[in-house]
Amino acid sequence: MINAVFFVTLLCFFIGIMLGFTNSRIKLPHFINKFLTGAILFLIGVKGGGAIFENGNFVTPHFYLVFGLVVIWGFLQPFLSFYLLKRFTRVDFNTAAAISASFGSVSLMTFVAGVSFLDSLQISYKEVVIGVVAIMEIPAIISGLLIAKKFTNTEISSKQLIFHAIFNQPIAILVVSIFVGALMQQFEWIAMKKSLLPLFNPILALFLFDMGGRIGRAKNDFKNISKGLISFGFYMPLIGGFFALLCSYFLKLDVGTATLLIILSASASYIAVPAAMRLALPEAKESIYLPLSLGITFPFNLIFGIPFYYYLANWALT
Repeated sequence: MINAVFFVTLLCFFIGIMLGFTNSRIKLPHFINKFLTGAILFLIGVKGGGAIFENGNFVTPHFYLVFGLVVIWGFLQPFLSFYLLKRFTRVDFNTAAAISASFGSVSLMTFVAGVSFLDSLQISYKEVVIGVVAIMEIPAIISGLLIAKKFTNTEISSKQLIFHAIFNQPIAILVVSIFVGALMQQFEWIAMKKSLLPLFNPILALFLFDMGGRIGRAKNDFKNISKGLISFGFYMPLIGGFFALLCSYFLKLDVGTATLLIILSASASYIAVPAAMRLALPEAKESIYLPLSLGITFPFNLIFGIPFYYYLANWALT
């Protein structure tokens, strides 16, 4: 059963979509959207920063095992995505490479919504998983680069692309905020931390309202997406989620942590990877790969996926 707090965030998302479809002029300025994105990532980093460094959590073998598995999957998933795209759709090689990189990477905002969902149900999880998020963008971008080099004639600057993957703004904010959270824990600035964290859900609700509006206003972009690609936007997250569920089962993870890993593996990037692909693959059709991750997979995971992934984790691990 969805908690009222998470239901309100979903309601804001639906209202944004409806207003977008009706071409309403009610929308947030771009700079406010960027501020909300940064604020959410900062708060989630602060939330997990103390836990990551507390009692040496970040040096435990179990942490590195989980970390290693998700990095390997982040590297391999784009190759599987590329194969499925070429086997079952008619998308060109450049666009297929960009889509593959997006689906091999993660959606930080889907992860954040998953954290909100678990918190609303008071389901505990190991907050060290937040540290894993900060690295999961990079393997998929490298895989997308390798796919593009092999199957296209595009000249790509590997150094520039990898630099962009590591130092893009969302990841930088998340990494910095993790260390801020660790400092708050170390110097016992608990009052400051407790005053910041209640802002998380209101900011997330406002952000999802704006994201819903963006999806609704982009309705014309969906005309470029074939039925095969739409199907891919639904079944590829399920494949990634199933892999994470298997890993969680063999690693004996708790339900909350497993749910977050499934959400990460099932999500698709619509911020960092598309930005990198604009540099690396200008020939790729952004009118296809961006609406696919933002307009199909993101709402699917937000509305149906997150509760479903929690149900699967609860069924398999308890």
